[in-house]
Amino acid sequence: MKKQVLFLLFLALAAYGQQERIAIINTMDDYDSISVASLTYLTDKLRETAVNVLPADRFGVMTTESIVAFLGSMENTVKVCKESSCLAELGREVNADYVAQGRIGRFNEDLTIKVELYSVKSGNLMGSFAGSSKDIAGLLALIDEKATDLFKRMIVEAKPIVVEKPEVAKLEPKPEPEVKPFPRTSTWVGLGLELAGAGLLAVGYLKDQEVKDFYDKYNIDGLDRPDYDKAWDKVESSKTQRNLFYIIGGVLLASGIGVHICF
Repeated sequence: MKKQVLFLLFLALAAYGQQERIAIINTMDDYDSISVASLTYLTDKLRETAVNVLPADRFGVMTTESIVAFLGSMENTVKVCKESSCLAELGREVNADYVAQGRIGRFNEDLTIKVELYSVKSGNLMGSFAGSSKDIAGLLALIDEKATDLFKRMIVEAKPIVVEKPEVAKLEPKPEPEVKPFPRTSTWVGLGLELAGAGLLAVGYLKDQEVKDFYDKYNIDGLDRPDYDKAWDKVESSKTQRNLFYIIGGVLLASGIGVHICF
């Protein structure tokens, strides 16, 4: 059973390292035109559209909780999102490959919305859409109409550009094989540390069971004094090994998580 748990942990971490991540930052309203609840709903709608459009084996949509974890707190997240002058730079802070955000404004008596999508690596604007409406329902309709095509740009951008070759003796040119993006070096380093840490923690758990077994033997009535001493030595030895595995495993696991966060 323990081997199966470790194997599933390995598969989960490997899948995590192969995905490209998009952070959909909280929708901002510089004019306080609508409520916080409405802003949250618009953000959730953008995030839901991204989940439905993007292939799950290639892209991961970051949750609000994971974005807040990178930025420290919800209060700091709101502050950073308002003050950030570069959306791509904000994407780097949350360790994303792509970043998108909507902003609410005013034009005459109408509400306006503008949604932008950036590639974090290049800093280039990949696409955007804008529109206006009398109410929130109209803004939601704009997201339903245009957000799907916006996020599809990520799928197109991730594929290599194939240059068509001129025909020679009317032979059909063969397309270039698709090159899958290779995970970053920091991803592999973090993954290795996390796996090593998880493995040591699992060994520490086994040692903890061993401590309990030796302690039960120590408490058996009728043992001679030398046998008591030997049994207690085994308890102490197993405790020391257990604590060592827990400490080293915890440090390695935390280091792996730190590599993912920082890089």
